[in-house]
Amino acid sequence: MAKGAALARRVVKVLLNRLANKTEEQVKFLEFLKLLEEVYKKEKTLRDLVLNEEIPLEEKLKVFETLLEKVDIEDKNLARELVEYLTRHHAFKYLPLIIRSYQYELENVLGTVKAEIITASELPEEIKTKLVQTLEGKLNKKVEAEFSVDPSILGGFVVKTTSFVVDASVKDLLRELAMKI
Repeated sequence: MAKGAALARRVVKVLLNRLANKTEEQVKFLEFLKLLEEVYKKEKTLRDLVLNEEIPLEEKLKVFETLLEKVDIEDKNLARELVEYLTRHHAFKYLPLIIRSYQYELENVLGTVKAEIITASELPEEIKTKLVQTLEGKLNKKVEAEFSVDPSILGGFVVKTTSFVVDASVKDLLRELAMKI
């Protein structure tokens, strides 16, 4: 995993340096990375193509050209370089690490944090607002919250960001109590 983490840091550094001061394009590249991961996961034929050593790199890259034409990215050359690098270094398997690292660094650049807030039931808007304000106060960053409901947590909430998870759910409390018994 150390190789994957080092590769992810290298990719993220290059992307953010090349996209410096282009906030909208930085965000679009995050979406592009997520799209690459999704396509790579879902399409076995694409995975087989990318991993096949007998197929020349140029042939592999032609397959991605259609995808590159459809994405809303200004710097298509950087996107091509990224796909070529991932293909050449068999690094598609590290896309989850790259995405997490890129998102973390992008949040630092933008001064925002994306947070997934999971509750056992739907919360009233005023409580959602208060929860987001509390998070912003603790993190000293703007929080872009996405709320979801998971009745299996029984009560409380879970907050997930790229850098931490806070599990204040009844389910987690019961699990901790059971471990102490």
